[in-house]
Amino acid sequence: MKRIFLTLGVILLSQITDAQTKLKNNYKIELGIQGISVGTEIPLSDKFLADINLGWGGITDLWHNGISYEWSRNSNSLFARGQVRYYLSRERREEKGHSLKNNAGTFIAYQTKFYFSGTDYYSPQVGKSWLNEVQFGQQLPLGNHFIFRYYAGLGNGYDLDYKNSTFYPALGFTFGYAF
Repeated sequence: MKRIFLTLGVILLSQITDAQTKLKNNYKIELGIQGISVGTEIPLSDKFLADINLGWGGITDLWHNGISYEWSRNSNSLFARGQVRYYLSRERREEKGHSLKNNAGTFIAYQTKFYFSGTDYYSPQVGKSWLNEVQFGQQLPLGNHFIFRYYAGLGNGYDLDYKNSTFYPALGFTFGYAF
């Protein structure tokens, strides 16, 4: 029981004291290629950040020779996305006088995303998808509350219903508003 209280105390203290990390806990809404989402960015340390989102967007069609993405009236799904970012040289960014607001900086990330439904609009049908990506990118502040993030990387997608898997180049960008 003492361990539980000690662990909870350390977690609470680390959330209260801001001296341990320059990364901030942000609640946000985002719009990008993948869709619209609401989420939060949670600092894990002074260099690691977890980004957790729920959203609505297009579907990813995986087949043996490739991958495609479509967001339309007939092609949409709810999704859950989680990302862990490792920030590179935020200290150097600060030394150059660049803003660190809204967790700005250059990062390497691992992202996983799950689409809850596919569609039977296509032939063959598109099933639930699970995408995993390794990314290199930047998050930049646009004023006090707005965010711009872009990335490039390599991904692997898997269609859980039809058992198709493929590798793909991962490219994307997002505009957001941090509360």
